[in-house]
Amino acid sequence: MRESVRELDVRHVPPPQRHSEIFSTFNALKPGEAFILVNDHDPKPLLYQFQAEHPGAFEWSLLEAGPERFRIEIRRRTGGKSRNVTEYLEQDHRRLDAIVPEVVQLADSGSLAEAATRFAEFACGLNRHIDAEENVLFPAFEKITGMAAGPTTVMRAEHVEIRRWMGIGAAALDARDAAAAKRAFSGLTEVLSVHNMKEEQILYPMTDQAAGGERERDDLVRRMQAL
Repeated sequence: MRESVRELDVRHVPPPQRHSEIFSTFNALKPGEAFILVNDHDPKPLLYQFQAEHPGAFEWSLLEAGPERFRIEIRRRTGGKSRNVTEYLEQDHRRLDAIVPEVVQLADSGSLAEAATRFAEFACGLNRHIDAEENVLFPAFEKITGMAAGPTTVMRAEHVEIRRWMGIGAAALDARDAAAAKRAFSGLTEVLSVHNMKEEQILYPMTDQAAGGERERDDLVRRMQAL
């Protein structure tokens, strides 16, 4: 099941003190460890500061996107500073893939409210992942390869299907229908497994190869991270 991760709620911390407390918490992390930041607004300026002061040293995973509460998991990376598209997006696939079995287990045990909360985090993260691909990665791929009607067309169509299954799963959990939720998660997992394999074996490596050097690949990662 899910690892135990400390929550740092800064909503009642005076604004001038928030960033120092957040960075102090991050600096105390060992490689691979994480904390969850809870804030009352989208902390985009904080992300930019992380990118400037700790380039490539952290993962920024959105769990809840407001409007009154934002929750972000901030994890210290175990690797080097620069990243390519394949590494960044595969890591997010692995993080998201691990959540669905947790949701199924919670639903099977009758903990439907907890399952719905965890699935909401999954949906938030996957929707952001898809948005990063469609708004940053795909246009960049099409521009540098000239392939406007290639792999990205297929991926966009599959994104529609993925979001359809997410909607079915969320509706089943809202209705407290564990059996229907389990069927939805089975369909979602089947679509995602094939989709992710195509991206990881074709689209991501092609983007890394065509993007240029290390700096260009890392810039793509930064832009997706900051979407």
